[in-house]
Amino acid sequence: MRTTHNTRLVGILCHPVAEELIHEIFSWGVEITDADAACLQFDAQAKDMRGVIAGLHALKATGVYLTGRLRTAATGIADYLSDEAHGTGVINTITFDQDRTTGHNTEASAIISVLEPYQHIFARGSAVVIGGGAMARSVLYALVRHFRVKNIAIADRTLQQAQLLRQVFSEMANPSARIEAHELFPPDIAQLLAEARLIVNTTPIGTITSIDQSPITVPDIFHNRQLVMDVNFGPAITRMLAEAADNGSTIISGAEVLIRQIAQAYELLTHSQFPAERIRAMLAAHE
Repeated sequence: MRTTHNTRLVGILCHPVAEELIHEIFSWGVEITDADAACLQFDAQAKDMRGVIAGLHALKATGVYLTGRLRTAATGIADYLSDEAHGTGVINTITFDQDRTTGHNTEASAIISVLEPYQHIFARGSAVVIGGGAMARSVLYALVRHFRVKNIAIADRTLQQAQLLRQVFSEMANPSARIEAHELFPPDIAQLLAEARLIVNTTPIGTITSIDQSPITVPDIFHNRQLVMDVNFGPAITRMLAEAADNGSTIISGAEVLIRQIAQAYELLTHSQFPAERIRAMLAAHE
């Protein structure tokens, strides 16, 4: 594409440079919409991120999109934070406006928008969130602050991480809410899973490197009164989602979360409308 002095520069920061799908999606968006923007991928370690962001800001970029562990290392860099970024401690997009930088968490916004049509399934029931990383924080923010779910169990391989998240989100929850921390050891949480109206996997279990695995190995857990979501998007239908669907559960693929979080970030960074339907079709073909 031809660039001019008006072309908006967008930085996509990752380490190592392995998040090529994110860069591809941004590039597809620019090509489809003919946006006057250039999306460039940079290798940035957490310890160097402040300097990288300052450099791109000085070059008049419109902002950056952060991937992987960089999302939890950027909270002290932005001048201002959106409610979602502040509440989760996760930033995946930083916008530059003259001297001001603002951190956003479009992952939390995407999760809220994806879950909203189904809240009648889980709003008065319990939820189990599997995992303790950045995406777990975004899911918990959505459940605690937006949907006001009163009974939430956090299950992680590291009990201390689950306990940390329990403490963080208990402080912002309704006093009548109950948030528990558990070790991700399926026999111990089998009853919680069976009783849950919402189950969300935020771990990488079931992705390309472990495609034949599921974080839930106990039989007869899923049923037709449940909503089951996996935030992973490679593959779109993980083993956990396939098993849940076979047992009548309503399922949500991580591909939909991915499209919505990038859509919001794309529009913040390029000031152009994201071609969601076209990208959705391209992602399906890409897989």
